[in-house]
Amino acid sequence: MVREDILKKFPDLFGIKRVNGREVDVEQTIATLTRELAPEIAAALTARRALLQSPAPVNERYAWPKWGDTFEDPVGGQPWTFRQIVQGLIDNVLARDTKWRWRLNDETPVPEHANPLKNPGLELTGPWHPLDMAFNALNSPAPMNMPDFEDASPSHFLPDGTPADQPVGIFAAMQNAKEIFAGRWSDRSYEVVKKGKRRAYKINAPAAQWPTRFARPPGIHVRYDHITVDGEATPGLIPITVLWTFNNFDALTRAGTGVYYYIPKIQTPREALIVERLLARLEGIIGVRPGTLKIKVLYEEGNAGRFLPAIAWVLRRRLLGTNVGRWDYLGSLIEMWKDDPHGVFPDPQTIGMATPNMIAYQRYNALLMLMAGMKNGELSQAAPIGGMAAVMIYQPNDPYGRSRYNPLALRAVVVDKLRERLLGLMFVPEGPLPAGDQPVLEDILAGRVKGRLHDAYRQSWVASPEPPYVAAGNTPLQVPLAELQALLDAPVETVDVKGRQVPTVASGLAEAERLLLQSRGLLNPRGKIAPSVISREALDAPEKLFTQGRWDSIYRVPKGDVTIEHIQHAFYMAANYGFQILNGNFAAAIDDYELKLRFMNDLATYRINVSWLWTLIHHQAAITRDGHLQRQTLTEDGVMLAVNAAEIKAGTRFTRELFEKVWEYHDEWTSEFFAELDRRGDPGRFDRAKSPVIMDLLRRQLLSRHYIQHSARALFVVGQANQQERTQLLDALFDLSRRDVVERVQAGTLNRSALVAHDYVHDVFA
Repeated sequence: MVREDILKKFPDLFGIKRVNGREVDVEQTIATLTRELAPEIAAALTARRALLQSPAPVNERYAWPKWGDTFEDPVGGQPWTFRQIVQGLIDNVLARDTKWRWRLNDETPVPEHANPLKNPGLELTGPWHPLDMAFNALNSPAPMNMPDFEDASPSHFLPDGTPADQPVGIFAAMQNAKEIFAGRWSDRSYEVVKKGKRRAYKINAPAAQWPTRFARPPGIHVRYDHITVDGEATPGLIPITVLWTFNNFDALTRAGTGVYYYIPKIQTPREALIVERLLARLEGIIGVRPGTLKIKVLYEEGNAGRFLPAIAWVLRRRLLGTNVGRWDYLGSLIEMWKDDPHGVFPDPQTIGMATPNMIAYQRYNALLMLMAGMKNGELSQAAPIGGMAAVMIYQPNDPYGRSRYNPLALRAVVVDKLRERLLGLMFVPEGPLPAGDQPVLEDILAGRVKGRLHDAYRQSWVASPEPPYVAAGNTPLQVPLAELQALLDAPVETVDVKGRQVPTVASGLAEAERLLLQSRGLLNPRGKIAPSVISREALDAPEKLFTQGRWDSIYRVPKGDVTIEHIQHAFYMAANYGFQILNGNFAAAIDDYELKLRFMNDLATYRINVSWLWTLIHHQAAITRDGHLQRQTLTEDGVMLAVNAAEIKAGTRFTRELFEKVWEYHDEWTSEFFAELDRRGDPGRFDRAKSPVIMDLLRRQLLSRHYIQHSARALFVVGQANQQERTQLLDALFDLSRRDVVERVQAGTLNRSALVAHDYVHDVFA
């Protein structure tokens, strides 16, 4: 069942173990849970595929659930309707004791160190392989850490050409975690050669001071072909949760913490039920109370937002909070509208978390967590969690001196986390307020306005462990509420960045920052913090919560332009990330020539860029603003797209011919980029021999009539294939129908592996 090389390299992860005083068998448990849950996972993924292919208009297929729609209850056994679930939320927040009232974590208490409201600050995500990555995570001042087995994970496959002695990254990361929690590295250094220099790493803090860990398993759509059950690859969610729980439960319990997970990509209550059943079965196997294994959930799919109350209800024994996973979320919105020629999204580079639809998304997340997390008049059982700050700082030894741009990244993380903190301020007044009167934070804290203030967004994601970066993001989330206004009103301090005055980390709000927050209703015209006001009357009926107006504010296509410059930028980011994947690097800091910053990319950002470009080609969308195709040139910041070439007028359609020009210009950039590395004697961050592979894959995928929801799965199967296999795989994934693939397999002109890859990438369960 487990591939021989995995067992040979990581024998300590598998076999018979004692967990919580019970004897458990790792392989047998994986097999049992796979047999139990794989049919449900297949059905859920088939339902996803049917939704994607539905010809119904967007506002119908992605509408709020009907009030009579029923959902299975893993706790009580009897199904509830959507109306009953929402009514139970209302009864909880209004403190009504009814048979429908429910709230989160009411059976098993929330450990204080895992509570998003009790341990404020940043959540750092990243791989735990190589070992120095794990050490950096534990040394970080970010109070929460996510050993990542999903978007930013070490690779779960070995790319073609990998040296034979290199381990599969996810298992190496699991082994690292086990050894760390067992105390093996508490007083030892780890030495490794990086960029020609031997470096030593050590865990500096005692275990009691480490960040709280939430392991991040893959979504239900990812399969691991090195673990099979009855001849089929097992869903990656199952072995990761089994291995983490069985190998670490006792050590984590002894350390005063526990086994916690960050669950990605859930779209429906049906999918949430799979997670609940998996974790409840693990709790039963090791003999702990239901709800002991706590989770957070990434609310990163637009489809999930429709069902968010029901998803939380299914997971109510263990859910600590929902995170606004900004990048996959944007990709999912582009996906929702992919078949509507009037629903083409504007440049995704211009859609940030401060745009109106993203503000509505964050407010909705906060409101539902408030309603589900209330107990005894306080928000205590769960909380909303903020999104990723993905810009990163340059190291001082950057060959082009781009560390000069670091003040931009540091200020960006401050403003990002400050905006989230303000969005989490929700005030429920005791009675009606005067018409047009929005109370400010100072008056509420001074008692001049009566009611209950909730401070909800206290944790938020970050991609970089660099201490100055983490410190900059921690401050807005950790500062006491009474000092928050003073943080905004501090004197404006700036630093010069190539002639531009950029506010420092400690600066108060610059004028442009203040105006943006005012335009989003977070500050009043005098610059005072204005919490959102939620009257009890606005919450007293399900129909008042799930309105067409709220749907429109969250899901309608935002206004904006489609520009040729951002089309090229999206292609640049997608191609460069593909180069990284083909070298087994799932989290990649890519130099963003527009932002003048390093930008962390993972499977989610790849999804945005590929999905958007696919829709533009699919509809031959119109460019809406005059611009220019740009060609590469060597600048002071490296080889960049920076020279205006062919003029593109507004109204020009993004035809295949125009796409080919974009592709040609990027191929030109790739050649010159590698030539510059050669001139500098720099081997580069990825194998240049792999660039033709990703360029061909991108062209085939973007021009294909087939839409792939999680497009990086194509990278997975192509990345581990040899040159001969790739041609067949690309044909099977992007050009042929499934019937064509089956016929060619039967005729012997295609290998069966091409059919397996087609079905995996397209979520087909024969």
